[in-house]
Amino acid sequence: MKTDSLLDQIKAFVSAQLSACGNELAYHNLNHTLSVVKNASRIAEYYQLADSERFVVIAASWFHDLGYVNGDPQGHEQRGTSIFREFANSLFIEDNLIELVIGCILATTLPQKPNNLLESIVCDADLYHFGTTEFAGKDALMREETRRRLKTDIPAASWLAGSAKLLRSHQFCTAYCQDRLAAQKQENFRQLEARIQASSKADQ
Repeated sequence: MKTDSLLDQIKAFVSAQLSACGNELAYHNLNHTLSVVKNASRIAEYYQLADSERFVVIAASWFHDLGYVNGDPQGHEQRGTSIFREFANSLFIEDNLIELVIGCILATTLPQKPNNLLESIVCDADLYHFGTTEFAGKDALMREETRRRLKTDIPAASWLAGSAKLLRSHQFCTAYCQDRLAAQKQENFRQLEARIQASSKADQ
């Protein structure tokens, strides 16, 4: 199986789908997907995955949020697997690989519960920014996307509290990310708490 050729076709298909959304998705857009693919590639290289395993995690990274193009956040992972299965069948990808990719996509559903290394890699690639200095900016994009979808403003204190709760409950799944991202993730949490306190004082 020529995995590089298949991944090129997957990249072209997903990129076209996400580009067609225009500015509708402030966070779950092509930029986010490209970041997840990059993160997954980095982690996969560290674990020296076989070609077929690398194909699984990269394909899943491309498709993990594609369900946003045709529906609300709820159930987007399942919709993404349906899109992937149809596309994969058109490329005659082996059934066992299709099921592995689907497992990786579904594992990104919050709260994440990966069952193996491949699923763990995709989960960590998806939320990699939790442990980087990009967290605040990406969190702001997520708030903007939610605001557009709900067509209502979201109070800063309420949003920040939700983000802090998410960070507090989250655990990186791979040793690679645990070792490299834990310190910055803790700093991101500290900054969130400081912003929450500042927001509460401003409202008093």
